[in-house]
Amino acid sequence: MSEEELNKNGADGESMVEARSTGSIARGVGQVLLFHLLQLPLAFMTFFLSLAVMSVSQLAYVIPALIIARRKGHEETVKGIIIAASVTALLNTACTGYVFYNFKIQ
Repeated sequence: MSEEELNKNGADGESMVEARSTGSIARGVGQVLLFHLLQLPLAFMTFFLSLAVMSVSQLAYVIPALIIARRKGHEETVKGIIIAASVTALLNTACTGYVFYNFKIQ
């Protein structure tokens, strides 16, 4: 075997071409869920106001996480982050609307 073939295939004949990891959707969802744990100490400091506006306050950590994951080329992780942030925003909006609807001033 020539030296060029060894460099291309490695000493044991296996290809040395690495597949580039694009992350995973589960990793992105997991990251957002872990970031949501940051809301608990923040909730105590803001008298639970941050939980009522979690859809807005989550932007403080979701946008940087998206930027970092995209720069690293983790496209599947970006999808997971977007999915988890969207579900959180929808659930928060629905629950907040339900609470405001039931406690309206008569």
